[in-house]
Amino acid sequence: MTLKSRRRWQLNQDYPTLKKWFKDHQWESPIPKDILPELGIIIDDICAAGLYTDKSSTLGYMYGIFSNPNIPKLTLFKSMKECFEGIKELAKELNLKYIYTTTGEMALHKLYNNHLHLTKLETTIQSYIIDLNNTNKNLDWISE
Repeated sequence: MTLKSRRRWQLNQDYPTLKKWFKDHQWESPIPKDILPELGIIIDDICAAGLYTDKSSTLGYMYGIFSNPNIPKLTLFKSMKECFEGIKELAKELNLKYIYTTTGEMALHKLYNNHLHLTKLETTIQSYIIDLNNTNKNLDWISE
């Protein structure tokens, strides 16, 4: 199997693909484009991950790995590993020392723990958000 190309995402160009994946996962609402980070990696039409950064910190935050739900599991697994390698390379280019991530998805937990060898930090976490402009009534994209 040959993996499709790994590249930095171009959010304006790639957001329609991400939005389609969100719809294919049957989320009621997609992640709003303005919430996603400018920096990220995409494996064409398979999976993608964004990397949130702050110039004053050496910590980056990866919010999950988004995927096309219509991809065979083995292809998706290999592509997710490749996507994370791209995130690591990007983080190193930015002189980050850490990549922090969280997940409620068992498949990502297994990937992070068993195959990417990330250090598990917390087992019970509650997450919260406040919509300062009261513009997103449906937070399906970030809720359980």
